[in-house]
Amino acid sequence: MSAGDPYRLMALGYDPATALFLDPIRRLVRDALRRLGAGRVLDVCCGTGRQTLMLRRAGLHALGVDASPAMLAVAHKTVGDRSPFARMDARRLAFADATFDAACITLALHENAEPDRLAMAREMERVTRPGGHLLMVDYTAATTGGMAGLLVPLAERLAGAEHYRNYRDFMLRKGVAGLCRRLGLEPAEPAVPCLLGRASLVAARVSPRFPARP
Repeated sequence: MSAGDPYRLMALGYDPATALFLDPIRRLVRDALRRLGAGRVLDVCCGTGRQTLMLRRAGLHALGVDASPAMLAVAHKTVGDRSPFARMDARRLAFADATFDAACITLALHENAEPDRLAMAREMERVTRPGGHLLMVDYTAATTGGMAGLLVPLAERLAGAEHYRNYRDFMLRKGVAGLCRRLGLEPAEPAVPCLLGRASLVAARVSPRFPARP
């Protein structure tokens, strides 16, 4: 994670530019959380809060956290007072162990360096109760062909040099499936493909293996 706010220039136009392809993914996350019986949900790297609010409209008690002041300014403006959003470093979440039934993150792990993405996922696991679930949407190991096979790498390159470098590293490490293996997470159900097969929604069950953080 770089210093400053890399999203400060794109925050206002983020939802209009991305809703067409991100909203179907958000609906997959919503449906999976309901299917898995989640009540209290932490939406990590929530950005402008569009997914968090979709979860809340579905009856889930969802809270959204993000490190970007610009993105959160859009989120707060959307809901006004009693906002369900907070600025927080996903590598060190300010919640007690086992606070949530589930934690989710959508297309944010790949843009972080490996030590950071591992720390983020482990914090998500820590704050989720044993028997709860982690839901991660991110890119799968690269496949060739198709429009998405051209557009996804282009979009990642346009996001900046550091972003693209982290994306390339994520892909070389076998994408979201490889990350789950490195974390020792077992899928709770078959992965759901999305983004024209370039990404997957992975739901993993949390086991009671993390000691309380001092």
